[in-house]
Amino acid sequence: MEKIDKLDRQILEIISQNARIPFRDVADQCGVSRAAIHQRVQRMVENNVITGSGYHVNPKILGYAASAYIGVKLEKGSMYKNVIPEFEKIPEVTECHFTTGPYTLLIKLYAK
Repeated sequence: MEKIDKLDRQILEIISQNARIPFRDVADQCGVSRAAIHQRVQRMVENNVITGSGYHVNPKILGYAASAYIGVKLEKGSMYKNVIPEFEKIPEVTECHFTTGPYTLLIKLYAK
């Protein structure tokens, strides 16, 4: 397990709010050098503490007025192999998760 110290947590907090923030700004906020930030972020990427970064799209700007989560019960759990590809064909479905409890899958979709 990767050892995460106070500085690592501070870095994670900052870059979680804005993945595009320059390391110079992170370094200024943390009171360390840019090289230290770069090395720590690189180490956390290599150790899968950080697993990606990206953009968040505002669905309302794209014309979607609502989002919903829908629980899906499958007769057999193994049916997911056939069901997931069908959900992937629906552009409004943005996420699909396996769950425990009363539903086999939980899907997230956007609606206009």
